[in-house]
Amino acid sequence: MNYLLTLASGILTGLAMPGNLFSFLIWISMVPFLKNMANSKTHYERLFHTLIYSSSMLVTTLWWLLPTLSKNIPQILNNYPPFIGFLGFIGMIVLLIIPYLLIWLLAELYHRKDRNYNYLSLVFFYSFAYTSAEILRGFGDLAFMGGNLSYALYDHTGIIQLASIFGSIGLTFLIVLVNSLLAFDSSREKIPKILMIFTAVYLINFAIVRYLPDINYSNGSIKIGVVQTNVPQEIKYTSNIQEEYATFSKNIQEFQNRDVDLVVFPESAFLQDISSSDIITFITRDIQNLYKPVIYGSPRKEGENYYNSAWMYNEHGSLVNTYDKIKLTPFAEFLPYDTLFGNFDAFKLLSFYTPGEEFNTFEINENKLGVQICFETYFPEISINQVKNGANVLISITNDGWFNSKTALFQHFSQGVFRAVETRRDFIQVSNTGITGSIDKYGRITNQFEVKEEKSGILFANPNENLTFYTKAADILKILFFVGALLLAIL
Repeated sequence: MNYLLTLASGILTGLAMPGNLFSFLIWISMVPFLKNMANSKTHYERLFHTLIYSSSMLVTTLWWLLPTLSKNIPQILNNYPPFIGFLGFIGMIVLLIIPYLLIWLLAELYHRKDRNYNYLSLVFFYSFAYTSAEILRGFGDLAFMGGNLSYALYDHTGIIQLASIFGSIGLTFLIVLVNSLLAFDSSREKIPKILMIFTAVYLINFAIVRYLPDINYSNGSIKIGVVQTNVPQEIKYTSNIQEEYATFSKNIQEFQNRDVDLVVFPESAFLQDISSSDIITFITRDIQNLYKPVIYGSPRKEGENYYNSAWMYNEHGSLVNTYDKIKLTPFAEFLPYDTLFGNFDAFKLLSFYTPGEEFNTFEINENKLGVQICFETYFPEISINQVKNGANVLISITNDGWFNSKTALFQHFSQGVFRAVETRRDFIQVSNTGITGSIDKYGRITNQFEVKEEKSGILFANPNENLTFYTKAADILKILFFVGALLLAIL
């Protein structure tokens, strides 16, 4: 029965994630798991609870990856059978479980026979241990996959303001703390305490929202023309360069008589490096006629290396800068854990890229833009390093046409909420099939296009120069969480 409760705990936690069910579940979903961990008598019991919770939570959170890998990609690329996609999904889940074993290892140190612990000791130990496991998940080749507890709070606009100080890992700590307060409370007044905690959380959230400044776009705002091209993957990956240019040219003309400072196209606007092709002449002419800077995504070839890049051209049609994607997408852009998967060519989905090395920013009207590509938005360090390099607005270009599920699209888009608050930078995402939209520096979604719809429009961003505490101290905070977990485990 206890294992079934842990299974339910993992499923409820996954259902609290963006695009799944109800985010408020995150405040109580972990209670059975935490209680079972504390009450287990043997090493194996705690290990099984950890494995059951983490696997069920990850599968429930990332269920949309299964049809993507086993159906959508095989149908479009025709280079591997669906069962390989199924095996790939299982393999990803297994690899993603590994960091959660840190909770078990620390718990074995904590729950030793000679240990005397009390209510608050349990509460803080599991809060630090779980947060440390999530930090560990941020390292390695599969870190982009999501599933962090904090992401369930994307719509808790007041509470998430803490991310400017402690980052999303601080929000995870808060979530586990609340669940632990409930899980380890053995008093008879448990129900009133649950109601009191819920009331306090939502009153605090509401109060903070009330005092946030109004959304205000003025003459100092950057006016960004965005293009949601909505080219289905089955068309994109069978089209030629002339057809890609036709889409580009048609959409850039949409801004011919519109007041914009910049036009941005999504990732994979072109599927090959066009910088030395004949088509670049026509693109240059279109940009010159528009007389506005343009950013688009396409591969870049340098010697024997290929990069997934964002290209920026000025109003004269001259290339002024590129940004090469640093955090590549596993299997699609590089082979993760080469010692494990290196002999399995079937796992290779597309052409592999070389990771970039520089956190370049693009300059426009004395402002600097930090441009990210696709799942890089899952990595706080990308935004942090671009902000440290002067970026006062963040932009993500992506091609999410692989995903038919709105859950997948929204889980990706919601990453911008946290990157915006952590850095206090307005955040704009431009996607092929959606979600294209804008988020202000307080994590409020200010505009959002309908998915699977071809649309161009103007999104606004207010530049901000100030550095948050989290931007300055992110690495130190991670170390402190690890140290705190270890000290609580051994002392």
